Amino acid sequence: MESTLSAFIDAIYNSKRREFLGRDGARWDKLKCGFFCTMLTIFMALSPRDRPRYHPESSCLGFRPQLDIEKNLILIDKTASRNELDPYVKSLNQYFRVYYWKHDNIDFNQTKKFTISNPGDCTAQNQYGYANGKPCIFVKMNKIVGFVPKPENGHDNNCGSLEIKWFPYEGKKERQDVYQAPYVWVQFNEVKSNVLINVMCRIFAANINFDRKSSRALTRFQIYIKDIAKSKLSSKTGEI
Repeated sequence: MESTLSAFIDAIYNSKRREFLGRDGARWDKLKCGFFCTMLTIFMALSPRDRPRYHPESSCLGFRPQLDIEKNLILIDKTASRNELDPYVKSLNQYFRVYYWKHDNIDFNQTKKFTISNPGDCTAQNQYGYANGKPCIFVKMNKIVGFVPKPENGHDNNCGSLEIKWFPYEGKKERQDVYQAPYVWVQFNEVKSNVLINVMCRIFAANINFDRKSSRALTRFQIYIKDIAKSKLSSKTGEI
């Protein structure tokens, strides 16, 4: 009985050879590596190459500039040196350099070329309003494969509206992502210094279910214009 039990224990784990179920550590590593490669090959074979398999509609809005993807604060320091370009202006310039690069370098349907005819102060020449304390925020639709928003009655279509012709996003073409997500500019003309402003932008469409708690169909960001000189003056005069 003892010999049978001992043989059974050795079959599970052999302390002399340091083997578990007849394999040592190196052989188990090879087995795990082979299993992982097999699963990865099956996954890649079943996944479409022009679009994601799953495309939730919960995060359909985004904004720029966003220096840190984990943070939504736009901090404008009026006391900073003007010798260098504002980091938010740099971020927007870099984004649009890629955004419009597609027009000149990739051949695709020109009806999908998204432009805004009258962006106002929200241009690179005007530094998107950041130089004079009137920041422009770029609010865009995220890419959702096959999604076409349906107009919702009762809302002003002239206020930050997007035409249906810019939809849907159909995925990559020949492994090139040529689609340009449509967007609107939101400019803040009168921003009080040293006051944190919380902003929520949402999208209205008949086939989008808005939910504030889960942040569905909305994007949030904060704006803070730092002005130390004005803050000191306000504290002396008792102003808020």
